[in-house]
Amino acid sequence: MRYREKTKKELNTELNELLKAYNELYIKEERYRLLIEHARDVIWTQKIDGSITYLSPAVEKLCGFTVEEAMTQPTEKILTPDSIAITANYFQKLTSAFESGLPLESFRGELNYYRKDGTILNSEVIAYPILGSDLSSITILGTTRDITDRKLFETQLLDQAKRLKELNTTKDKFFSIIAHDLKSPFTGILGLSEVLKNEACDLDIDSIIKYSELIYLSTQQTLSLLDNLQDWAKSQQPGFPFSPKKIFINHLITIEIERLKPNADKKNISLVFSKDEEIIITADEKMISTVIRNLISNAIKFTKHNGSVKVEVSMKIDQLEILVSDSGIGMNKESIEKLFKIENSITNPGTENEKGTGLGLIICMEFVKKHGGKILVESEIGKGSKFCISIPLMNCDAK
Repeated sequence: MRYREKTKKELNTELNELLKAYNELYIKEERYRLLIEHARDVIWTQKIDGSITYLSPAVEKLCGFTVEEAMTQPTEKILTPDSIAITANYFQKLTSAFESGLPLESFRGELNYYRKDGTILNSEVIAYPILGSDLSSITILGTTRDITDRKLFETQLLDQAKRLKELNTTKDKFFSIIAHDLKSPFTGILGLSEVLKNEACDLDIDSIIKYSELIYLSTQQTLSLLDNLQDWAKSQQPGFPFSPKKIFINHLITIEIERLKPNADKKNISLVFSKDEEIIITADEKMISTVIRNLISNAIKFTKHNGSVKVEVSMKIDQLEILVSDSGIGMNKESIEKLFKIENSITNPGTENEKGTGLGLIICMEFVKKHGGKILVESEIGKGSKFCISIPLMNCDAK
């Protein structure tokens, strides 16, 4: 075929078409470059050996590293250990698929990155493998999106759901107490009162005293129940008042012991208060009184006739300790674990079939925590129980 030189016009036409194609290509490339460089998500490419070949500028905003810093950081400085394990597992899957001639799967999941300041970046990562001629030429194209705020919101939702569940459990507990534990003693009081009203003239003095004592005991238990219900209801309200002031702890314990002494006398239980010099602390007097009263009352309730209940108070460097121990029936490990949980709180009757709501110890825990303290329990079936309250003195007026 004879070669023909192109005319000047034809050359100019071809040149114009090449320039037009180049301009179109340049515009497309510039468009994609601007999109990548101004994207909020980090766009990156990586080899299957883990080496990063490209990072978009968004990495600096998300992680605090410059592009150059991020590309030269060792993996353990960029990814958390759990995320390193996830990416290693994905790379292993890609390798196995390539060697077996299977399709290479994309990745979508959550990874945690270290920011330059050491904080954690929660991210959603999407990665697509681009097949090469061999394993080393496989390129992984991916995006990393900051979902820290979303994860925080999810955590808040879970916390709210947990709180709503607790409130619902509390509501059910209240309905159960009101429906059963309040109705039962009032039924007894009404029945005994009716006997006295209709048959008092025919009863001897011993029978009248007996019925009167039963009414008194049932009324006292009902009042204690109402006190606990009121304290618990108040403790669940936002902004529950906390009024710390200087209190004489020995004096406070003495008052509660005197108040509960008749209960102990009925079962011939020795109630001993072991104390040294007067201790002054800054705390909410009503809360501490409620805690001490509930612990001593419980100890009496679960101690048999002729047993003993001992209260000890001491200072341990920077905290106050109050120990209430008894020679009662004790508890197993499973019962101890349920003591401070309202959803499965224990309402076992006492040794004389004394009633309870299961709220007393839960209220104690709430009030002690309000002071920054804690309650420890030791118990063994048939060998009694020990409840130890420890309250850091520095926290008594800090909550």
